[in-house]
Amino acid sequence: MHVAGGLYRELCDFPTWDETFGSGGRAAAAISRQSPGSTLHTYASGHGNTGVDALRALGVGVSITPSDVAVAFAYFHPLSRPHIEPRPSHIRQQKAMVVEGTAVLRFGFLEGDAVVQAKSAVYDPQTSLDPIPFGFNGSKADSLALVLNELELRTASGADDLAEGAARLMRDQKAGVVIAKGGAKGALVFVRDQDPVSVPVYRSSRVFKIGTGDVFSAMFALHWAEQGLPPHMAADLASRSVSAYCSAMQLPLPEGATDSAVPLAVGVQGWVLLEGDGSTIGRRFALEEARFHLGGLGVEVHCPQLNALRPMPVTRPSARLLVTDGMTQAQRSTALDGMGDGTPAVVLDECHAFADVEVAHPGVVVVDDFVTALYFAAWAAVEPRAVD
Repeated sequence: MHVAGGLYRELCDFPTWDETFGSGGRAAAAISRQSPGSTLHTYASGHGNTGVDALRALGVGVSITPSDVAVAFAYFHPLSRPHIEPRPSHIRQQKAMVVEGTAVLRFGFLEGDAVVQAKSAVYDPQTSLDPIPFGFNGSKADSLALVLNELELRTASGADDLAEGAARLMRDQKAGVVIAKGGAKGALVFVRDQDPVSVPVYRSSRVFKIGTGDVFSAMFALHWAEQGLPPHMAADLASRSVSAYCSAMQLPLPEGATDSAVPLAVGVQGWVLLEGDGSTIGRRFALEEARFHLGGLGVEVHCPQLNALRPMPVTRPSARLLVTDGMTQAQRSTALDGMGDGTPAVVLDECHAFADVEVAHPGVVVVDDFVTALYFAAWAAVEPRAVD
């Protein structure tokens, strides 16, 4: 398979991460075991690039279009908005590359563009800010699949309804397949002249979000464009692969990593009770971040420490999230005492002070990673459970 995409340095503070991947590099690494001899087409300097060396060690061919710009993405945590250096508006555009092949995966670039000629192509524009149509630059494919998140689909199509938007893109961009990724809701696979098919999210032991979209597009392209599987089957395998990547934080994925994947059951959306200590600016920031990003995952959140005057819902929360940093022993005990009512609970314990909580409180999950805690709480809020 041919992959056209960026090769960028990525830095993250929590958890610690310093790798050279970008969309193109990550996708090429993801498929390297199952599609030996694949080629990454990217922009890079011609020497001294650790990302290029690592990919070649995996057996990936790297076709480089010269560029004097080294792009880096820096994250505070994997859900935070990255700082990009140089600023995108200051990145000089390089000449477009031409990529020809039977199966091609094309991502959006910061430094330039890729003109694709393919039998089967997958296009992931990587932006919700005026995404460029696949054929705008002269790209052509006998069969085309578009992979977007829901916001990107709505922006690209100009339609709020996902089905209507997918139909518009199929018509305007001559795509046979459109995939709309919806976070914890999973993805919808739209195929021309067929009813849409839902693909679930699969659980993971932790949630590392940097590059999950790249892995999805890569594995979908592998199974659909190269191996010829039906779109819904390829998308399901891609979702399983995302789960394995979130858990392992390594590529290519370990053998059999997707075999035992467990789908997330989705029921009626509930709400999350967020608790913690907001007495310092750092602790308040953690609570504000948790509330903001849970909202971004589509979850209703109530936090007494952030808004004591806001009335609490009369219904019981579907999940509880306890951020333990700075809490006194008395606060911890009070919060834990309230976790015996059967409500699923997640404890964010970065300092490892709650090692024995899971034993003493069945139904409580203790994690030491911020984003993992948010996702576990969000998943618990949508999962069906018995009603009292």
